[in-house]
Amino acid sequence: MTHSSSKPDTVGIRARLSGAKVGLPLAKQVSAIFSHSASRITWHSHKQFELLFVLDGSTVYEFQVCGPIELAGGHFMVVPPGMMHRGEQDLRTPTTLLGIVLAFDARGATRNTPFTVRELGWLRRHFTTNALTVHPLGQNLRRIIAQLDKKLSGKKQDIDELSMAELRLQICSAISGAARQLSAVDDRDSQFVVNAAIDYMRDHLNKPFSVGKLVNHIGYGRSRLFELFRANTGMTPNDYLRRLRLEAARGLLTDTSRPVTEIAFEVGFNSSQYFSTVFLQYTGLTPTGFRSRATG
Repeated sequence: MTHSSSKPDTVGIRARLSGAKVGLPLAKQVSAIFSHSASRITWHSHKQFELLFVLDGSTVYEFQVCGPIELAGGHFMVVPPGMMHRGEQDLRTPTTLLGIVLAFDARGATRNTPFTVRELGWLRRHFTTNALTVHPLGQNLRRIIAQLDKKLSGKKQDIDELSMAELRLQICSAISGAARQLSAVDDRDSQFVVNAAIDYMRDHLNKPFSVGKLVNHIGYGRSRLFELFRANTGMTPNDYLRRLRLEAARGLLTDTSRPVTEIAFEVGFNSSQYFSTVFLQYTGLTPTGFRSRATG
């Protein structure tokens, strides 16, 4: 984590470790910082993701794309690649901070880690989705960060093989712990998105349906929406809509004596023939056969 400062003596960089030194290409740099007085931090950025963990105190960052973000003790944040940022008004308040600059695209990024290439993609996705928002350090993650901070700050210039292995493990635990907490946020958010999509479908059962209109209504990209929807329901939006329409049709067939053709149009099918075909496919009965069994 490289900072340019006009008062370098006021920022105590207790340790700065290159991932390459301990055989961990995934971590470009790990820094343990204690700022015991205000210091001027100039605009800077990284080519990779940066994870910022604050154990104590607080700091305020200013980003060129948004307003200031306060990062208090017990919280962390993901800064995306290429994002210009600095201390608000060029000042950082006293804080104990640990930063990890990642290098997902480094050669051999999975070496000496528990991660596969696919899992690195999972990490990157959660860091991208939750960038520039503040998240609390859970109890387990805070313990991991505190141990890593202690290990870094107390390490000797030359460390043995066992110490390097321990450092690699702690760094990877910090990375995966942060992503796991963010994935819990993603799970809640994705369920909200899927519920909103289902509500939209229920409101448009008897209207022409367009995935494009659904995407615009939800505000997510088509591929991302399909990914979230399938993960939460096991179906595509079109499949789920078809099941909603058939569910509504079963209710009308049971509770009313309305003609099958009228019911077909009521629940959004454009022909009674297609409605009968889909109904038979999903229930094993024709609409008329289902009504006879339900009301007989």
